[in-house]
Amino acid sequence: MSGKVLVKKSVSFLLLLAIVMQLFVISFASASSDNELSSLRKKIKSVDDINDTVYSQLERIMLNKFSDVKKDDWYMSVMTKLVGLGSLDGTVHGTMEPLGTVTNAMFIKMFIRAMYGEDGVNDVEPDFNHWAAKDIKKAEELGLIGINLYSLANVAEPITRKEMALIIIRAYMKFEKNPLTYEECKHLEKEIKDYDKIPPLYQPYVLIAYGSGIISGYTDGRFGPDDTATRAQAAAFIIRYLDPRERADVGLGKSETNEPRILRFDDPYRPMAKEGDIFVKPDGTEVVLKVGPAGVLGELQGVATELGRIDRGGTPIQHGDLGTEGDFLGQPYLVDEKTGEGHYLSEWDKIRQYYLRKVLEDIGHPEDGTKYGPWLIYNHGQWFWVGPY
Repeated sequence: MSGKVLVKKSVSFLLLLAIVMQLFVISFASASSDNELSSLRKKIKSVDDINDTVYSQLERIMLNKFSDVKKDDWYMSVMTKLVGLGSLDGTVHGTMEPLGTVTNAMFIKMFIRAMYGEDGVNDVEPDFNHWAAKDIKKAEELGLIGINLYSLANVAEPITRKEMALIIIRAYMKFEKNPLTYEECKHLEKEIKDYDKIPPLYQPYVLIAYGSGIISGYTDGRFGPDDTATRAQAAAFIIRYLDPRERADVGLGKSETNEPRILRFDDPYRPMAKEGDIFVKPDGTEVVLKVGPAGVLGELQGVATELGRIDRGGTPIQHGDLGTEGDFLGQPYLVDEKTGEGHYLSEWDKIRQYYLRKVLEDIGHPEDGTKYGPWLIYNHGQWFWVGPY
């Protein structure tokens, strides 16, 4: 009898030993994958750094590290790239959960980390205590989401397709070299069967997301603005934003050229103007934008290219509003009543200084009341600036 008990104990011990050894092997393999992934991520600054060799390494790590992904899954490519960018991690259970629902916090963190990497929010001071709070604050600073729009009260709620479109397209309009405009995509309204169900705030973003091929509609012609997305779908949308080669082709793709864009005064979703663009004024006049002698775009052309445009602040710019873009952050946008020309304060200052020097070279000290251009007049022995300032 004691011999049978001894055999049973021996078998039990061997089974326990096998389980422990298996767990040790899994743990060692996971640690090895983590170290290799950490090393790879340090070399990846953008999606362009993920070449065939790097992708193969990342794919192998994905297959070894996460138990619920397979090499032939449709989402393997996009999720693998986001893992390499430090944008996407698995769960504590060693899974990737590609079919899991994406929350506001998840999506914003995925998107920000995909653009700026793991260390991109190190210097950000969050407004509340949450694992995605720094990413949310970074998105606010970039103008991708509204100030204080997200908090502990709603970060865990599922994000909708229309909300993802808004965030992604705000980034697209800000950072894309040659973005599509709302005007160029407006005709696509008839192709989206549920377009009328999309709230007006989101319609321009949905159209540009659809037109650019970043977020496609369903096969039945719907966009599904209120539908939520899986982690795999969200990963696809983000990768399509980052890598134009991954975008769906709807016939509106724009090549990376310097071809002039047509910017209409009544298109609030137009990008910031650049030299060579054609600006359509309220009276229908088309102006080819040029940089003037003072080095300012649109100088002496009687245009206010920023007026009515929605910038990072999220509302149409009006006379006197403070800018939120790059070099013009915190500067008022001023429109001259006489000429209809508009510039930010630093641009008006460049114009003022240039023409004050120029008039002295060209005319010197003439009679009182002499005018030079639209904004200079001579009185009491000196030239006075009478334009915006």
